[in-house]
Amino acid sequence: MASVLVRHKVNNYDTWRPIFEADGERRKAGGCTGTHLFRNLDNPNEVIINLQWDSVENARKFVANPGLEEVMKNAGVVDQPDVYFLDDAGRTAS
Repeated sequence: MASVLVRHKVNNYDTWRPIFEADGERRKAGGCTGTHLFRNLDNPNEVIINLQWDSVENARKFVANPGLEEVMKNAGVVDQPDVYFLDDAGRTAS
């Protein structure tokens, strides 16, 4: 399993969230198996998304899809996202 960590700022979280959720079927069809959302406590319009994928190839294909840029624009993303492709290295007790 691969993960993609995305950090970006949005105009308004309450506007962004339903658009992100509405795009869930497209993510699922592309191989996304789940997401976990975070908000910066000091700036609630800065969002961090952890997306789990069935393969890193599908994750890379999804992120490179030109349609994603249009969805982000419509959702109010206001900066260039930071995107990290991650491999699970395990958990620790603390």
